[in-house]
Amino acid sequence: MIASIGDTSPPNTQFERLVYIGERFEKEGRLPLEAGSARPFTESQLKQAGERLKPKPPPSHGDFEATQQLVIKGDHRNIKEHVQEMLDKGFKAQDILQQGMLSAMEAIGVRFKDGSVFIPEVLLSARVINEGLTVLEPHLTSLDRKSSGTIMIGTVRGDLHDIGKNMVLTMLKGVGFDTVDLGINVKVEDFVQQVREIKPDILGISALLTTTMPQMKMVIDTITEAGLRKNLKIITGGAPVNQKFSNDIGADGYAQDAGEAISLVKRLMKG
Repeated sequence: MIASIGDTSPPNTQFERLVYIGERFEKEGRLPLEAGSARPFTESQLKQAGERLKPKPPPSHGDFEATQQLVIKGDHRNIKEHVQEMLDKGFKAQDILQQGMLSAMEAIGVRFKDGSVFIPEVLLSARVINEGLTVLEPHLTSLDRKSSGTIMIGTVRGDLHDIGKNMVLTMLKGVGFDTVDLGINVKVEDFVQQVREIKPDILGISALLTTTMPQMKMVIDTITEAGLRKNLKIITGGAPVNQKFSNDIGADGYAQDAGEAISLVKRLMKG
């Protein structure tokens, strides 16, 4: 049995996908999800999603297309064997990673953003990426491993919610970013210390309670006073947070959900 992850189901919801997710859970066990991570879609969001073009699959060799399908379907049981077969055929590990696995995860991210896939499907696809990487990693050179950037995310002090933070981290890792998870209930001084030591490109600050939102401003102010903002972008997210609040506290960006967070991070990394 599976319970809905949102308060409402939008019109034209693909219920067969929910049935598929339920069947996967019954067969393979549940994923460590918590309720309260999704918002109901607004009429405006539904209209925009309907008008937005679906991502086109990248042109590729048939083997790459097979890799993409394994990721999209969340087929973690067959990805290792498939990746090894491609390596045996002479495909480069970097090409398998970029043209096969990461290109599929990019498509999943876009579809999650427009509401055509659900959170469990994203997590299943991320699991496939991780399984495939265990086969690829010994074959990747230091150049192949070059990161798209380092993103650090934490939930502020007094707030114990982490489902949204974890979703963003999973999706960022899936599309090639190095990620640092500071966890929940993070003190202001710990944010500052970790930024100073690790020097991330972007710091994400999350809060799900209105009572903890002031902590976000304290984090930004303290990091700024410490002289650590020169090469650092700070973004915010969480159910009670909005663009105006983010602007008011001096953040560089705000994302309403995980899909928007990925787009925002990519935009900020491009400068």
